[in-house]
Amino acid sequence: MGKIVSKISGIFIPVTDMKRSTEWYIKMFELEVIQISDVCTGLAFPGEATFINLWKVGQPQPTQFDAGEYKIPHYNFESFDIENSHAALIEKGAEVMPIVNDGGIRFFDCLDPDGNLIGIVEELPSSDAFYSHKQKYRKD
Repeated sequence: MGKIVSKISGIFIPVTDMKRSTEWYIKMFELEVIQISDVCTGLAFPGEATFINLWKVGQPQPTQFDAGEYKIPHYNFESFDIENSHAALIEKGAEVMPIVNDGGIRFFDCLDPDGNLIGIVEELPSSDAFYSHKQKYRKD
């Protein structure tokens, strides 16, 4: 029997203004447009299969959960150079939080135009299994 599933196909992000959000995600993350409609815009990182689907909603929706000390985004974007990612997003005008060093990871969050929390994460060698696993898929 083969695999039941092999990866995440898409991430759905609720947005209130499709044009504004599409332009923002393309500018901030250099995404390519797969499909555009009035209710959903499909975007992808160049050379990657996972879609980011911006979905039109009437009002902002939560994209994180409360874990006590932190609000945790439902998804993270991968970085292999957190300092560069942080500086580039600031230069492009994104609202970003400070970089946090937390054991085997370094991360920061940024906010899209609807206030959706987006986690940007870099695994460090000290995170052992996660770092080794992600290095297999690293493309520079």
